[in-house]
Amino acid sequence: MPKIELRKTRDFSAKINATFEFIRENLVPLGKCLLYIGGPFFLLQGIFTGFYTRQTLSMGVAGSEIFGVFGELAVWLGLMAISSGLGYVAAIVVVFEYLNLYEHKPEEKVITVGEVWEKFQSSFFSVFIAGIVVTVAVVIGFLFLIIPGLYLSVPLTLLIPIIIVERKSLGEAFSRCFNLITDKWWSTFGLLFVVSIIVGFMGAIFAIPQMVFTFLGAFHQASENFSAELPLWQEVGLMLTTIFQTMGASLLNGIVLIALAFQYYNLVERREAKGIMDKLNQFGQAVDTSPRANETY
Repeated sequence: MPKIELRKTRDFSAKINATFEFIRENLVPLGKCLLYIGGPFFLLQGIFTGFYTRQTLSMGVAGSEIFGVFGELAVWLGLMAISSGLGYVAAIVVVFEYLNLYEHKPEEKVITVGEVWEKFQSSFFSVFIAGIVVTVAVVIGFLFLIIPGLYLSVPLTLLIPIIIVERKSLGEAFSRCFNLITDKWWSTFGLLFVVSIIVGFMGAIFAIPQMVFTFLGAFHQASENFSAELPLWQEVGLMLTTIFQTMGASLLNGIVLIALAFQYYNLVERREAKGIMDKLNQFGQAVDTSPRANETY
């Protein structure tokens, strides 16, 4: 099977088709990388989310103080947010380092977890710092008005891909992401919005078991006037299904990141035609193959 060309201009439907074609081709190797490298982060997020959900269902347990309950909720919510951020950073580093390796690999070579892990270690910290900057910028934008926050969030989705693919500094990547997005804000927003909806429907499969146990827990609490602990089997079931749902949603988020990657390559190609220039250089090298030693003058 021929490799999918990354650096290529694509319209809206072509980017979606390329996203799912890439997933079909790389489902196993990329899935392994996300699971083995990002899995521990996703697992932590699932555990903290499970404790948070359990705590919300136990708010009315007899003998619990309201301030103590909300304090515990705040702790679990904070741990959820931190682990979620780390999980997102891990996923985006894995996906884009995988794409870097994919772009330069021979057609038949399979990318291994070890190769991605080696790149992951050198990129994770810088991407984590960039993620904090992006989060702060978007939050500040939303604090002033919703529209500035939304406007900033779209071009800033390209900041981390630029850092990973082009090895730019944070400052260089910040200015470049706004330059690339010029006149393409709506197409970028539309692509991410549509793919996110598709992924959301796919993720509903993972959410069903967790919803069932949440409903059972809420029903039990209502029948006990919100004054009793959940049965052990419900607590265990709620925790396991929450971890299952979080792991599934985190892995599916890779689809959105791949769609973002094809938009990034599309924007770069439209402005710089790097893919075409690379092909011309390769063609020139292929033509000039005669040994100089055999030339006669």
